[in-house]
Amino acid sequence: MVRQKGPSSIRPVYKRITLPLKTPFSRLNFKLQAVLLATERSRRLDLFKKQKVSADKFYFNPEARYKRVYDYINLHLMNEAWFQRNQMSGLRSSGSGFLEFTDGFDFKTSKDLEQQIDQEWPTCLLPNKVTQEKLDAIFRYRNERNFWASQVRTVRLQRKLGHSDPAYAFHDYAAMRASVIEEGRAIIGLAMQIALRQSLHHDAIPLSWERLAHVFGYAAGEISRGRDPADYLMDGSAPLLWKGGLTDARTPFKKRVTYNTGRTQFMALKQYFLPVAHILGAMSVISSHPYISKNLLDSRWPSYQSRPEDLLRGYRAGFSFMDDPDDELLTKATIIYALRFQLHLTRKNAHAGSKALLSPQQIIRLESDFHPAKIVDTHRVIDISEGQVFLREPLLKKYYRVQGLYAQELLHLKKRPRPVLTLKKQPSEELLQTSLPAMILLPLPNAIVNALRSYEDTNQKPL
Repeated sequence: MVRQKGPSSIRPVYKRITLPLKTPFSRLNFKLQAVLLATERSRRLDLFKKQKVSADKFYFNPEARYKRVYDYINLHLMNEAWFQRNQMSGLRSSGSGFLEFTDGFDFKTSKDLEQQIDQEWPTCLLPNKVTQEKLDAIFRYRNERNFWASQVRTVRLQRKLGHSDPAYAFHDYAAMRASVIEEGRAIIGLAMQIALRQSLHHDAIPLSWERLAHVFGYAAGEISRGRDPADYLMDGSAPLLWKGGLTDARTPFKKRVTYNTGRTQFMALKQYFLPVAHILGAMSVISSHPYISKNLLDSRWPSYQSRPEDLLRGYRAGFSFMDDPDDELLTKATIIYALRFQLHLTRKNAHAGSKALLSPQQIIRLESDFHPAKIVDTHRVIDISEGQVFLREPLLKKYYRVQGLYAQELLHLKKRPRPVLTLKKQPSEELLQTSLPAMILLPLPNAIVNALRSYEDTNQKPL
């Protein structure tokens, strides 16, 4: 990967990606993931060069270091592999012979069999129309056909890849995904959320990367005394992030990810993640509110936090579209939120001393016929009583009790809508999945505004 001259950023691995509205959402999901993974691979390769570590040790196929298209193809390959693994467990039961289920059908060719089953399929949905044995056979055939179709897709993907083996294994993908979430979304994405809210509600303050770095630094006033910026912006139900690593070749360790980071570390992360900062900003906003994926307990695609203790937490903050490629709502929300970040932060801020935070030449431009998300500056407050706040979150429209410091910040907001004391019946999830949610961006908490104001730029007059 060729580096741009100057310390400001790494050259984007893509110039642009297209996200057409009519494209299947799983492909849109993998397109977005591929961009983030390619950016993370570029970052790792640059770090390996500095540390004089061979990248061959980190990927199964060394050529994966160079071809950016590998990420998109590899995501599809891994998806097919997980699908086949789940299908295999149901198809290959002990004691059953190969194609034994076809004994219940009268056919001469495979085409005859397929037509017969397709004709009989509607009757399977009616009670007492077919025997249980025939019903089992039809289901077995349809599952076998899906399994075979997945194998055909796998072969086609392997031909595109040029190898029968994947570019890298799922555990390598999981490690890169963790870095994107623990460093990209948690710090640069959160910084983008702060920047967009600052430009909307506090435009008297100049907008700059240096000022954002100051907020995340140790000298940022109240935030430095045991508080992270995320405490003020994310619901308290979000699980703690733990960054995994190795102290040596054999000893693993975990360290809690903190949002209080020095300027040097912040600017280093900005250098690498700047091309995808608008996508990370969208992920940050989404992860700030509770959510629950409809496929949470499906092991076909293990989520970022897929341990049993995390699954039991259920409806909570901290989810992203990388947790579940089959979640249409998360994928589409990420796209329209990222389009809003791209549109707003590539423009000059109203303050005379500000410049556009994101340069169109430095980011991976998203081109789509999706419309950027609508911005609303207030929460739908359902009830406030005895120091507790109940809200309706923007994606699934579920009602929830706000947790942590975030709840206290909402209680002290000057601009707050009157509580809606009567809870209406919630729409079905099926209807909600087709909606395009607005992006809730409230004024920033006083602690973060004070941290922004406390930054002293020698080239600017005092505020």
